[in-house]
Formats: sequence, C-alpha cells, structure tokens
Amino acid sequence: MLAFHFLKYAAINQRHLYFSKKQIKQLQQKKFTKLVRFAAKNSPYYQKIIKERQINIDNCIPEDFPILSKAEFIEEFDNIVTDKNITKAKIDKFLEHSHNHRDLFLNKYYLIHTSGSSGTISRCVYSEKEYAEGVVFQARTNGIKFFQKVAGIILTQGHFAGVTMIDAASKLPIMYKETKLFDLNSPFADILEKLNKMQPTILVGYAHALRKLAEAQNKKKLNIKPRVVQSAAEPLSAEDKRYIQHAFQAPIINIYASSECLFMGMGKDEFNGTYLMEDNLIFEIHKRFMCVTNLYNYTLPLIRYQMSDHLVPIYDKQNQMPFIKIKEIIGRDEHVPVFINDKGEEDFISPCVFIDFYVKNLKQFQVYIIDKRSFVFKACLESKLTKEEAKTAIEKIEKRLQGILWEKMMKQVKFSVEIVNNLSVDSKTGKFKLVINS
Repeated sequence: MLAFHFLKYAAINQRHLYFSKKQIKQLQQKKFTKLVRFAAKNSPYYQKIIKERQINIDNCIPEDFPILSKAEFIEEFDNIVTDKNITKAKIDKFLEHSHNHRDLFLNKYYLIHTSGSSGTISRCVYSEKEYAEGVVFQARTNGIKFFQKVAGIILTQGHFAGVTMIDAASKLPIMYKETKLFDLNSPFADILEKLNKMQPTILVGYAHALRKLAEAQNKKKLNIKPRVVQSAAEPLSAEDKRYIQHAFQAPIINIYASSECLFMGMGKDEFNGTYLMEDNLIFEIHKRFMCVTNLYNYTLPLIRYQMSDHLVPIYDKQNQMPFIKIKEIIGRDEHVPVFINDKGEEDFISPCVFIDFYVKNLKQFQVYIIDKRSFVFKACLESKLTKEEAKTAIEKIEKRLQGILWEKMMKQVKFSVEIVNNLSVDSKTGKFKLVINS
C-alpha cells in the first residue's frame, strides 16, 4: 500500500509545480481548514485551544493558534495525538525492544524519534498514508526515473527519519532497482568495500559522511560513479559541496528534512538556494527561529511547531517552483568526534549517532570529548525517578554506548556517564551543542 500512496501523491504533487503562488496559498488554506476541523474533534489539546481562543474553524489561520515549543510538544504529546491508543508510555516501551526501523508501532504507525539539536528526545508518528505524503517529495529531487540503485550511508539501527525515508525506496521496485543501507556506525573500511561492490547510481548520506567518502574517492580507496549525491540532516558547507561534487563528478542535492515534518525542502545548484515544500507545509520565518505547520499529519497534528532552524528568504529570479526560496544554510552543525580504533587507526563516530540516541528515562544529554581515546556522557534523567529506575537508566546508557563503540571496533575507547541537573550552552553562540570538543 505504501507504493500505491507514494505514486498517487507523486502524481498530485508534480501538478503543484505548475501552480501559481496564489494557488499554493489557496491550497494551503484548504488543507489547513480540513486539518483544524479534524483536530477540533479528535485532539484534546487543540479542542482546548480552539475553545479558549474562540477560534472560528471555517476561516482560521495558523497565527490564530499559539506557538508550540518542543518542550510543550513533549509535555502535551498524549493530548495532541488523535488516536487514544498512542501514548508516550507505549512508545517508550516499544522503543525499548524495537531497533528495526521496519517495525510498525501498534502494527500500523511509522514511528520516528530524535533528540534533534537540543539533546531532548521527542517522538513522531505517521500513518502509512501520512508517511507516504511526507516522503513523496523525494520524487522531486531527481524527477521520476526508473531502476536506480540507491545507497544510504546513515544510521540504520533504530527508528530514525533518514533510514525510514530511504528504506521507503525499497518498496518502489519500478523506480529503485536496488536499495542498500550502510550503517554509518560500522567500520568505515567495510563501508568502502561494500560500496565498491554495489556501484550505486544515487548516493545518500549525512554531510560529514559524504565528505569522508569523497576523501576516500580521491585516495582511490573508493571507486564509484553515482549520477547524483544527496546530502541530508546536517548543514553542507560551500567548501564541502565543491569538494564532494568534484570527487564524484556528480551534482549534489541538499535535502532539508526533520522528524516532525519529514521532507521539508531541497536545494540544487540550478536553484541558487533551497525551495521549501509549501504544498504540504506552512512556514513562518522569524529572525532567530521558524514555525512550521504540518498539513498532512492527522495522527499527530502540529500547528505552528517551533524549530530553531535559521531560514533566510531570498529573492527568486528563476521561479522554478512556486514556493519560498531560502539560502542553503539549514540544519544542525555538530562536532564530529574522532577516536583511535582497535587497529590503532583513526575513525569517526557520526554525531547523528548521538542525535538519535535513545534510552528510557533519559531526558537530555551532552557528549564531552576528552581526547581520541575517551569521552564523558553528561545526562539529565527524568524527574521523580526512584533510585532503582535511575540506576537502570544509567546501566542502559552505558550498555548503549558500549554497543556503539564495539560496532565501530573501538573497544579501547573509555567513557564515563555523569548525571547532571543542567547542561551548558556554547559560550560564544549561546546555542546548545550536543557534542563538545573539550
């Protein structure tokens, strides 16, 4: 059914590219009214807001609603969802036992969790239909082409946005002849060997991983010829973009995505910027943050959800899409820790390993790199835990960290877990950093 939904929405969304900007605004309003009407009947959180603010459903706009912070989203999760069978407690129990991204929550929902750039863990759910709508914009990156071979160099062992979105391609055999996922937390040499054997036509990965692959390509350790490279989850610097494109002699598509809204935008050289996918999302751009309203997720309605991404609109001369265009400065920027592995060689751990780190009753955390052989994991636990619950959480954190290091063949790397009440922000920028190089 996912393939059916995907192809259906791909056809619909291709037509939107021929809309005028006025028509896109009308489409947004129509979808928003329909979403609010559903939320008013099925979401206790929005029922309360609509009643308190006396919102007229028939002609309301997003600005009639309050901004939804991440902290409030996490706190009110059980009241926001429209399916009463979905609760944080059930999701946490599911995540404790399921590390396979193909497992469906309650046998029907796609589940994605992330700590994002704040280190605070959140959860997002999508029905199969909603999930297809969220990832369908993937078809816009390359157009509708057939029998592609996709290699995703990402984190694969968990319910993360990247692996779930790329794996959807395996359910579309006409478009994608072969889809392989390479766990970024496996030894880098093994990844290179498997990529050489596969010879993908589409290469997808986090920005820092693509840079490492490009370096390997230039050193002749990697010899592949992808037709296109897709970068996601992290900011892609101009220097890295040039380096990667030169190494693979292929264009880069910069994907803007999130756990809360899946595919949000894309940038290409010919765009001279990034287009936001406004036919499924409404963006409010502020100086230091932005808000997004998800128009297709009825299971977990998000109206004016606040994100820390700094978006800068730019004048659009080309008008290749009828959407807002922004500068390609998006996503998070984290330090990439490098350690000495069991062979005495340097290898890196993707910061996304920590971005998508999950342990029950772990509320927030920060990783302090001491040197190439050790680090400290500073953790804030949920409040009002018993001593036994806190002890169990710490043991699970230690076990999870040990598993990450062992997968990467870094058994000699030492770490400690330190329980703290508060975590620091960057003294220069005032922003939270998940990974800190001390």
